[in-house]
Amino acid sequence: MNKTFQIIPILLLIVFAACAPKEPPVKPPAKPDKELFADAENRYQENDYSKAYELYRKYVEQYPDTAQAPKAYLRLGMIRGKWSDFGKARRMYGKVIDRYPDTRYAGQARVKTLESYVEQGRFREAIAYWTQLPVEELEVSLRVQANLLAGDSHMALEQFRRAYEAFSAAYQEAGRQKRSEMADRLLAAVSALEPEFIDSELKRLGAKPPAGFLMYQQGVNLIADRRIGDALSVFKRFQEHFPDHPIADRVKEQMVSLTSEAFFEGNTIGCVLPLSGKYESFGRQALRGIELALGEASVEIDEDPPFKVLVRDSASEPEKADRAVKELAGKRVAAVIGPIAAASKAADTAQRLGIPLIALSQKTEIVETGEYVFRNFLTPEMQVSALADYTTDKLGCRNFAVLYPDEHYGRTFLHLFWDRLLEKNARVMGAESYNPEHTDFADPIKKLVGLYYQLPEALKTDSLDPGQLKALAGALEVYEGLLLEDLYSRLKEPESEPLDFLSGNPRIPEEKPEPRVDFEALFIPDSPEKAGLIIPQLRYYDIKNVYLLGTNLWHSQKLIDIAGDQIREAVIPEGFFAESSRKQVRDFVDKFEKVYGYKPGFIEAVGYDTAMILCTRIADQNVFTRPALRQALVQMPPYRGVTGETEFLDNGEADKSVYLLKISGKNFVEINR
Repeated sequence: MNKTFQIIPILLLIVFAACAPKEPPVKPPAKPDKELFADAENRYQENDYSKAYELYRKYVEQYPDTAQAPKAYLRLGMIRGKWSDFGKARRMYGKVIDRYPDTRYAGQARVKTLESYVEQGRFREAIAYWTQLPVEELEVSLRVQANLLAGDSHMALEQFRRAYEAFSAAYQEAGRQKRSEMADRLLAAVSALEPEFIDSELKRLGAKPPAGFLMYQQGVNLIADRRIGDALSVFKRFQEHFPDHPIADRVKEQMVSLTSEAFFEGNTIGCVLPLSGKYESFGRQALRGIELALGEASVEIDEDPPFKVLVRDSASEPEKADRAVKELAGKRVAAVIGPIAAASKAADTAQRLGIPLIALSQKTEIVETGEYVFRNFLTPEMQVSALADYTTDKLGCRNFAVLYPDEHYGRTFLHLFWDRLLEKNARVMGAESYNPEHTDFADPIKKLVGLYYQLPEALKTDSLDPGQLKALAGALEVYEGLLLEDLYSRLKEPESEPLDFLSGNPRIPEEKPEPRVDFEALFIPDSPEKAGLIIPQLRYYDIKNVYLLGTNLWHSQKLIDIAGDQIREAVIPEGFFAESSRKQVRDFVDKFEKVYGYKPGFIEAVGYDTAMILCTRIADQNVFTRPALRQALVQMPPYRGVTGETEFLDNGEADKSVYLLKISGKNFVEINR
């Protein structure tokens, strides 16, 4: 047979064999440990924790040396934690740490142990455990988690600065997504920090994390202090440095809110004045001065838009004044002038809303409301300071006396004047009060100069020998301004005769005693009617050649009409003097008389000056927000107005120069200083 034909069948067999279907390869049997662990993991992911716990426990019993054993123990602890069985959970974590210290699961077990203390509410133990952790050896994600847990524990214990430090450490290492998740925690800690610490941290950090949270809280603190302008500046810096910050939206919301609140429109000034009620006349007087000022300012300053005023009637009622300030705030006024009376509640509202308010009130505590509340008025403090300064510095007086009505007005001026004299190293040689209802002032005048002697009750007896009298004299040093030894010498009778005191009065000497006028100036803080009755009686008791000092109430024709020629060397403080030779005052008086037909007084003048101050601050400083206007008022150089020079102290109180007047014939004349 041909060999070729022998080979062909063989080749065909080979081809057919190659084309025949192949059997699939046989899989090797799965390892039982992996199958068991996978089953446990599936049960865990399905939240079937009971079955998962059983499978994990079986796994660690059968395969304690495999790579998955530490994870199985970790899962056992986590399941125990879900069941709030924290003690057993920590034992499982401990096995991971002790048996598999070099695995990544050991770090997880440490953090889970810390977490279990926090979940159990054992915050002090959590912190103690955290302080012993080798935090630097942990993975970054675990370090972040550990610091967050430590921060939570410090917050629970109200250890806010330590919480801030822990959260800060976590925030600095976290990724962007994680930072967003922890924003609320960090902000909660920062909000509890002292403002001084926040300020110092911002200086230390600059723009480094977590400066954004600190800057936000700094702005919030400023809002709480009603420093709206400063808060706006802080939030603006935040937006420049941290445009993508996790709380950038909150800052934007604050900016929108503050901007709508702080900016004013149209150069409009609000007025809250009593245009009805018992103080209506004062309110209308002030309004005339304000309207004249705004008209002049719009022309002289050439401000666009021109200044205008929105007026609301307070009727001298606190509730109406308060509602008026709220309404004017909604009208976007730059500031409020007034009220004159019932100012406290309105001032509280202005402070809360951040609107500069300049009260035309003598109410002393009004400026204590806050930094947005000012006062421009003639106060008792200004008057006594002007009197004390002039009489001591210019007239050379060192010794003073006071006659005052025993009522609030008189006592207030007495104490203020006395305190100011002490500051000037001057002395009050005597101070006597009188009943404000009386018209005879002989007794207090005589007491002031040593002419009034009244026996003590102990001396009013049928007989008193010199030995008894001497014993009484030794028990006292002074009585009613007279030395007892002098009294003794006046009352002593010959030793052989007992003194007869049936009348209760000492024997009147034949010669009239001389008054002891040991003062150079006498202050009488009372009305012109009362002062007009007192001054002639002073002359009757030979109290001459002393300066007579009064309050602004003395600036009244009634005083001259009553006291007449008896008034000599008077010094009277006043807030405004229409007859002043100062050009600015003459111009104001002329303009006012042309418009309103009468000569202005202090109320009209102080309303005029207050409005002019606001207009010049708005125009000169180019301010558009209420906080900026408030700052411009505080930083204002002395404003030379018709009521003298005025500037505002940091507490909002006006520091004003005061006119001093004297009487010449039938007229008041300005004292040139």
